[in-house]
Formats: sequence, structure tokens, C-alpha cells
Amino acid sequence: MGELRSDQSQSNVNVTLGPSGLAVGELGEKEFPCPLCGAGLPIRTSKRGKPYCTCNICGVQMFVRGKTGIARLVQMANARILVSGSGESASHGIQLYNRLEQLKLQKSELKWKRGIIFTDENVENTIQIVDAEIEKVEGELAKVARKAKRETEK
Repeated sequence: MGELRSDQSQSNVNVTLGPSGLAVGELGEKEFPCPLCGAGLPIRTSKRGKPYCTCNICGVQMFVRGKTGIARLVQMANARILVSGSGESASHGIQLYNRLEQLKLQKSELKWKRGIIFTDENVENTIQIVDAEIEKVEGELAKVARKAKRETEK
């Protein structure tokens, strides 16, 4: 994977991916779901070496600029937790699934921030909120699945 480097030491926006751009090159074969319709968007590289996606259906263009964002995109794409849909009927379910996977990833990151001996009450409260959101999204996903099944049985 290409090494993230900063063109300016104080800015997180002017980040490029090394001379080889290997990290973005790895993303070239992967897709990112459109945040509006769930369609699979090929991940492209801008002239500045940053990953971006464009949805011609919705008119959404999204650039990932910072070190953290690029690293998360690479991590999520390699972990294959981003699912793209090809039809409108499944797009809501796919969006819910993507949200669920993102919440699980956030919960995992929060668990690493827990104290071993002394727990941070704010981190614990945040984990509880994320757990509640996970349950909510899982319930919504199950509801959408039941509705889709009923419609196909008609």
C-alpha cells in the first residue's frame, strides 16, 4: 500500500499518496456506494492523487482529502464492508447494511479507547449510544427485508 505523506506539515487537506499512489491503485478495482442511491461507483484518482467518486445518476461527486479519510476508505474497501447495489429496490437495504458496518467499525475503534484499569465514562457512554444505533439499524433492516419478502410473495 502506498505511504500517506503530507505536502504541508500543518494541513490535513493537502495529502497525497506517495509517488506510486499504490493505495489508490488498489482502490481502482473497488467500488464505493453512492450515499444517495446506493449504486456502485468506481473509485478514481484525482490529478492531485486523491480518491474520488462520481455518481452520474444523482450528480454526487465526493473527494476524500485527509489522511484519516483516505486511510479509512482503504481500510473499508479492503475489508469489503461497503456494498453497492445495482437496483433501486435494494438500495435502502444496502444503505442500511453499509450504515450497520460503519457503526460496527466505529464501535470497534471505541473499544480500543477504553481504559484498562480506569474506564473513561464518556467513551463508555458513546459505546452505549453506538450500540443503540446498531440495534435501531438492525431492526430497520429486518423490517425492510420482511416487507420485500411480502412483496415478492404477492
